[in-house]
Amino acid sequence: MNKADQLYEFAKTVLPGGICASARSNPAINRPFYVSRGDGAYVYDLDGKEYIDMCISHGASFLGHNHPKIREATIKALDMGILCAYETEYHSALAKRLSEIIPCGEMSRFCGSGTETLMHAIRLARTATGRQKILKIEGHFHGYADELNFSWAPPLDKAGSADAPQPYPQSSGIPPALANDILVVPFNNTGLLEQAFEKHHQELAVLVLEPINYDAGCLLPDAGYIEKCRQLCDEYDVILFFDEVLTAFRVALGGAQEYLGVTPDLCVLGKAFGAGTPISAISGKREIMSHMRPTGTSEHSGTYLAHLTTVLSALAAIEVYSQPDFYTRMNTMSERFFEGFQGLIDQSGLPIQLQSAGARFGLHFGIDHTLKNYRDTVARNTQLERIFIKGCIERGVYFHVALHHGFSAAHTNDDLDRVLEVIEQSLEDVKRAS
Repeated sequence: MNKADQLYEFAKTVLPGGICASARSNPAINRPFYVSRGDGAYVYDLDGKEYIDMCISHGASFLGHNHPKIREATIKALDMGILCAYETEYHSALAKRLSEIIPCGEMSRFCGSGTETLMHAIRLARTATGRQKILKIEGHFHGYADELNFSWAPPLDKAGSADAPQPYPQSSGIPPALANDILVVPFNNTGLLEQAFEKHHQELAVLVLEPINYDAGCLLPDAGYIEKCRQLCDEYDVILFFDEVLTAFRVALGGAQEYLGVTPDLCVLGKAFGAGTPISAISGKREIMSHMRPTGTSEHSGTYLAHLTTVLSALAAIEVYSQPDFYTRMNTMSERFFEGFQGLIDQSGLPIQLQSAGARFGLHFGIDHTLKNYRDTVARNTQLERIFIKGCIERGVYFHVALHHGFSAAHTNDDLDRVLEVIEQSLEDVKRAS
């Protein structure tokens, strides 16, 4: 038994399932992937073996692991005394910086995880509108708070019909009554979106969505869809709320709202925002954000909110993202990598759909057409996906079994060429299995 298997056996005696978060189990290897350290584009297992990381902390470590600017920021925070529950000059400086680069970001508040931020933001939206109901998109993920933990990956036999999706609780223990405040519509269907607004606008507080649905495998909005969301929210006085936990800083400095050219009323920023440190933000229009206490009545507080280590890291990350050539370089690498990847898929003859935006992508085995909404993804062949990922890991490239993968600014073209070599070999594994 190797070190990782031994550690897993021990971990199962003290951690439920042997893990600290459900998503850390990797079904391709039937246990979590244990690392001893990370540096740049690489992670190292317990034996010191090097892997090119194509999970990159589920997108959070967008600058790679151990980036010198993030280390410097963390050391500065340590030197200041590991402060939490206090305000410093850096907190307002970070909010000011967001107001300069995020189109809707007139004011901001900070939290830890995206789940926490979305919970506070939904409360804020309800306060600002005086209404209760949430309109969400099937297949879009908004964290694990009870009121939003619906219909991001529902089994189709419990999800209602395609033209009338029913809210499906994604965990046991969620009070059934919460479903009464959730309305679900499919992505990229403007007709059903319009019907939902026409029927329920007097009760609707907010339309929340991923502007690019990375969590279902990088599903892009159809031309005009996001514009229609904006139009309907304006027409019916409903808050348009972008969940940019995954899209923030990934596709543009101003996130998906800059990339798509549509400004929401509120947004949540996460993952890449802290470059691997745990910080997220609610950013939005002043008239809405002013409903937070102490100027308003909507609660948002917590001892560990906006911990100085993460605030300084976010400022440092934005400094790097703001460099004139940052996104030019990332986009050039992305185009080169995805062109090579698609060529290997075509060469293999396997039905695999590759969909990408920025440096992150979805990979759907058993499907050979563009996916538009969550129900399109259900036909994916997860068995072949796991064979592919297991082959990549064995050859020194780490993929996690998930619906989105990607690379960081620390990756080089040489790294990605090596990834393509491993992908080609692992696709042969899939061909043999299929």
